[in-house]
Amino acid sequence: MQYIPVMNAIFSAQRAEVLLDAVVLATEDSSFLQQAAHLTGGLYFKPAGAGALLGLLLNYFVCDTSTRKQLDVAQELGVDFRASCFCHKYVIETGYVCSVCLSIFCQPSRACSTCGTAFTMGGGGGGGAAAAAAAAARGGG
Repeated sequence: MQYIPVMNAIFSAQRAEVLLDAVVLATEDSSFLQQAAHLTGGLYFKPAGAGALLGLLLNYFVCDTSTRKQLDVAQELGVDFRASCFCHKYVIETGYVCSVCLSIFCQPSRACSTCGTAFTMGGGGGGGAAAAAAAAARGGG
């Protein structure tokens, strides 16, 4: 529901050189938060357990940006830049993109479920904004 405002906030933070840090307490990683931290130069952590959380917060997240540069931050090397479709939350390699709000879908549809834009039926019978162009979702988010 809040995808567009959150993406706008991430891009604004990136432009203003504001670091966004993320600590994920869920059982699975969040590629969305990984991308946000990566794009803004912030930190992304998924602590192994509750006991590691306090140490993580005290060691990394209370430091200012100049001190943080001198720390040896053990970050995971790989950031998953694949997109997740908005309809099923599946990670996809290629998808259909709404030309108005940039929502990504795994299947063509007659209207965008995020912003409500009605799609015209393009060539190939697939439907989708600007024929949905089966746009590559790599690098999108």
